[in-house]
Amino acid sequence: MKKVLLFALCIAIPMAGFAQKKAKKGKNVEEVVAPVVEALDDEECLMLLSLSHESVKAEQYDDAYENWSKLYQSRPDFNKTIFTDGNKILEYKWNNAQTPEEKNQWREMIMKLHDERINFFDDPKYPDAYVLGLKGLDYLTYYPEDELGLKAYECLKQSVEGMGENAQITVLRKLVEVSYNIYKSNPDQYGDQFLADYQKVAGLMDAIVAKGGKNSAAANEQKAYVDRLYAASGAADCGQMDQMYASVVAESTGDLDKLSSIMKLYRRLGCTESDVYFAAAESAHKLQPTSESAAGCGQMSIKKGDFEGALTYYKQALELATENEDKADYLYRIANIYVSLGNYQQGVSSAEQALAIEPEDGRCYLLIGLCYASAKIYDDPILARSVYWVACDMFNKAKAVDTSCASDANKLIATYAQYFPSKEDIFFHRDLNEGTSFRVGGWVNKTTTCRAKKE
Repeated sequence: MKKVLLFALCIAIPMAGFAQKKAKKGKNVEEVVAPVVEALDDEECLMLLSLSHESVKAEQYDDAYENWSKLYQSRPDFNKTIFTDGNKILEYKWNNAQTPEEKNQWREMIMKLHDERINFFDDPKYPDAYVLGLKGLDYLTYYPEDELGLKAYECLKQSVEGMGENAQITVLRKLVEVSYNIYKSNPDQYGDQFLADYQKVAGLMDAIVAKGGKNSAAANEQKAYVDRLYAASGAADCGQMDQMYASVVAESTGDLDKLSSIMKLYRRLGCTESDVYFAAAESAHKLQPTSESAAGCGQMSIKKGDFEGALTYYKQALELATENEDKADYLYRIANIYVSLGNYQQGVSSAEQALAIEPEDGRCYLLIGLCYASAKIYDDPILARSVYWVACDMFNKAKAVDTSCASDANKLIATYAQYFPSKEDIFFHRDLNEGTSFRVGGWVNKTTTCRAKKE
């Protein structure tokens, strides 16, 4: 009767890993876990496993803990479910701990759980490298005081190297995140390491996307994220980008998604003068015009001095763009092209459209200020200098909304403020009064403050 009951209970237990009673790397059970209960036979183990597993399924973790703990301390090599259930039980215990000491006890046990799973079970579907990925992710969760996550980094890196294209998407993303944080702590020491980690992960994510399947969409989304992180890091220059992607572009002339992804990354890094970028844009545009390919061809036209052609391409890029960040960037570039063509009014209009989308883009205010400074509104030589007031207003606005523009803004203010009318010019001009508002007319049509040049 007892055996019948045991058979009924074990139906619900995942059998993968059952009775894999071996200790890898030459270790015995006693060397890894010091038993606190007498050794249990297989029937007793199965009974405890069945009872604890049912409690876990019902999310009754306190009830599960007693039976699970007895089994774990006596026979951790009995069944892999001990470790998968154990992680859920210990997570619950950690979340509900009342003191820092309790929390530390549970998190140390969680880390140990991963090590013992690796020690006791050879699982082709979830090999050691997979478990190391879980350990790395858990370390980041349970040890937030380790800001760099150096221990997590080693686990994540080994997991990615071992799993390759079968690595968990979250592990791939976290490896780049942790590597980025380490790099930022010491750019000179960890720059090459971060570049290598990014390149490894980016290549694997591209391969997962190309392979299709259930992880393809997630890999594509996270690839865009790690690309943004890489672009923001400042770790790579355009020459390094070309070394990484020249052969990829040459081998991907028929892969629109990959070409578009590479072009977007080049644009984020400001490497749009690269021949590799142009090659990607040209190939992509032949396959199917997209916002990225049109922008690439537009930049190539600028390099050749064909501003009219560039304007056509960038307007096409704007029409095809779906993300606001891209639309604002294309409008800013269109504004620059208008300025190159001498059409300052259209340059301001396009820059203002970009600001309507991205109001804290200081580049646009700098451009508008330069357009105002170039405006020819008045024949009166004193009033003609009023455009420098509104120009400097824009330069001040640029550094107020975008601190990255502060240095350029201050240089421009210093340059154009010296062209303000003198105190004497203002005093003897019937339309001017220092310190009062003044409306600059014409297409500028802006109200500013009348102010004299500093002597």
